[in-house]
Amino acid sequence: MIRKAIVTLAIGDRYVDMFNSLCKQEWQKYCEKYGFDLIVLEQPLDRSERAQGRSPAWQKLLICSQEWSKKYSQIVWIDSDILINLKNAPNICLNAPIEKVSAVETWSIPSSHVHDISLKRSYASWEKQGIKYIDNLLPELYYKNRGIDPEFKIDSVVQTGVFVCSPAHHRQLFEHIYNSYEDEHGADYNYEMPAMSYEIIRNNFQHWIEPEFNFCVQNLTTAYYPFIFHHQNLRDYYWKVLNKLGRISKSPATKIGTEKKLALQNIYELGFFIHFAGCSTLMTPLHTHLKQKNFI
Repeated sequence: MIRKAIVTLAIGDRYVDMFNSLCKQEWQKYCEKYGFDLIVLEQPLDRSERAQGRSPAWQKLLICSQEWSKKYSQIVWIDSDILINLKNAPNICLNAPIEKVSAVETWSIPSSHVHDISLKRSYASWEKQGIKYIDNLLPELYYKNRGIDPEFKIDSVVQTGVFVCSPAHHRQLFEHIYNSYEDEHGADYNYEMPAMSYEIIRNNFQHWIEPEFNFCVQNLTTAYYPFIFHHQNLRDYYWKVLNKLGRISKSPATKIGTEKKLALQNIYELGFFIHFAGCSTLMTPLHTHLKQKNFI
């Protein structure tokens, strides 16, 4: 029997509680529907001093190196701030060649044109708010402005919040990335994503799947609903600043109005895996709304 697994990481009470209350039930149903094991990592795979000095996001590069991973032909990594639309989502491995790393191309979420609109609007908003950001209107700038100078032109970026990999085919590549790159910058450098994307593409391991498998809420709200989400984005930013400074320990309960709920519901209905990177405070109100409307 060919075995496959979905793996995620939730370290710390806040993230464990968020995953268990908002994600786990639909994820488990998805696994049962398509025959996946569900593995939720609540402890780091690497406890070294180096690992502790950088984001836990790097730990995803170690999933192919574990003893338990040897029994799986393919592993699906999904960040823990993702809601699965069970009604819409097909089997992510259905069109995922085992020798490739299957993922969504960042500039395709939900299309290259709309992604460009989202970036330009984000930059304009962040400049007005005094928020630090890295200008990468073109994919090639995404790497260069983060200290990676590709030896050839790269016009795509792997969104590493969701990907399908194979321990037999990708362990060596992932270990190389984990051991060869450092995390010496802030969140605006996107942690492991530039290095992981660059090495996957440089070694011709990329296989693109539908953008609905990584429907990034922040991209979509900025492109389509900036008039109702601008203040929320600002509030999320200051929460992150205060949290980093140790002023607060938990994300504030977010109350959102009807327009925001309907906008988020629309994004949910159009996507497969709904990714709340950078705006996880919107997960609880949307989840509550979806339950009330019997969507989940």
